[in-house]
Amino acid sequence: MSILSNIINVYTAPSKVFNAVKDFELKKALIPLLILAVIGVLSFWAIQDLATEVGYDAAIERIENNSRISEEQKTEIYERIDKQMSGPQITGWIFSFLGGPLTVFFMAIIALLVGNTIMGGSAKYGQLVNITAWVYMINILETIVKIPLMLNKWSLEVYTGLGVLGIGEKGSFINSLFAGIDIFAIWRIGLIAIGMGIIYNKKTKPYLIAMLIAWLLLRLIGAGFSSFVGGIAG
Repeated sequence: MSILSNIINVYTAPSKVFNAVKDFELKKALIPLLILAVIGVLSFWAIQDLATEVGYDAAIERIENNSRISEEQKTEIYERIDKQMSGPQITGWIFSFLGGPLTVFFMAIIALLVGNTIMGGSAKYGQLVNITAWVYMINILETIVKIPLMLNKWSLEVYTGLGVLGIGEKGSFINSLFAGIDIFAIWRIGLIAIGMGIIYNKKTKPYLIAMLIAWLLLRLIGAGFSSFVGGIAG
C-alpha cells in the first residue's frame, strides 16, 4: 500500500495497515515518524506567537506571585525573560520536531510491557513501534481540528474531551486529569489495542482493557505531577 493509502486506512480500515507493518522492518516506521516530526514543526510554526505569549504570561505570573523575590530581582528576571522571548525559540523547535516520535517510542514501550509482561506475549519492540507510529497518524486530524481552535480562541487550552467541562481549578489534580481524557487519545489507545491483537494473534478486547488501564494510570500520574508542580509554582 502507498503512504497515502496507509494514512487513510488508519482511519477507515486500521487492520489492513497493521497487518502490513506487523513484521518489524525499520523502514516501515520511518515514514510515519517523519510525518509526525513535520506535523510537530508545522504546528509550532502556526502557534509560535501564541505559545510565546502564553509562556511569557505564565512566567510573569509565577514571578509576581512569589513573595520571596525582591522587586530588584524581579526587574532583572523580567529583562532576562524579555531577552529570551525575543530570541529564536530553539528549545520549542527541537521539542516540536522530536515530541511526536518520542511519544511513539514511549507508548510502544507501554504496549510492550502490557503485551509481553502482563499478557504473556512475545512480540518484539520494533513491531510495536511500527504499529504505534502508524496509529499516531491520528495526529493529522487532531492537528487540523485543534490548531484553528487555538488560534481562534488565542489559547493553548482547547479540548475535545472531558476538559470542556472545566471541572476543578486550573492546574488542580482533577482539572489536569479531565483535560487529558480526550477523544483523540482514547482513539489512539483503541487502535494500538487493535494492532496488538494482530501482532499477538489474539482478540482485541483484553488488550484494549489492559491498555486503557495503563493509559489511565499514566494520566493519574501526569495529573498528580501537574498539580504538584503547580502548587510549588504558586
